[in-house]
Amino acid sequence: MNKIWSYIIAISIIYGIMTGRSELMSSIILTVPKDAFMLLITMISAACFWNGIMKVMETAGIVDSLSRLLTPLFNLIMPKLKDKQALRYISMNIAANIFGLGYGATPSGIKAVKRMKELNNDKAEATDEMVTFLILNTAEVTIIPTTVMAIRANLGSKNPADIILFPMIATLTASIIGLIIDYLFRKTKKNANLV
Repeated sequence: MNKIWSYIIAISIIYGIMTGRSELMSSIILTVPKDAFMLLITMISAACFWNGIMKVMETAGIVDSLSRLLTPLFNLIMPKLKDKQALRYISMNIAANIFGLGYGATPSGIKAVKRMKELNNDKAEATDEMVTFLILNTAEVTIIPTTVMAIRANLGSKNPADIILFPMIATLTASIIGLIIDYLFRKTKKNANLV
């Protein structure tokens, strides 16, 4: 991968010089670090704020309430998973994803997978529940896309929240389709094992 990126950079520089855009390239190379730094500050600020909100929600018991609220869904899509600690981590992950905090969801997602791996006696293969969780985590149902809103605000959008409906529809659709495909694969696997 490093070689590919090196070739892309080298070809881009050569092309820029050959087409007489060396001044434009120089000015962009000088402004990109500043823009990247400003974006980084925005993202770190948003991450700190929303991770703080998540911690408050956890301390206030909202995450546990969410876990209880999602228990019927978990029982439906992950019927073998009864461990409360794993379900709590999954709930925290889903709560973070609902608020569009992919980076905030990562620690609880890792803890959930580690806990499910412990329950699987540390075997190398993934359980059905791990695969289902991976689908939920990857599709990441988002109601408030805070990361996207922070980026849009940083880039000067007059209304950073005007896209809020589209990520919700896209992520909900992706989750539903992913869960349906997961269910069909499980059923096919179960039927193949019976034969």
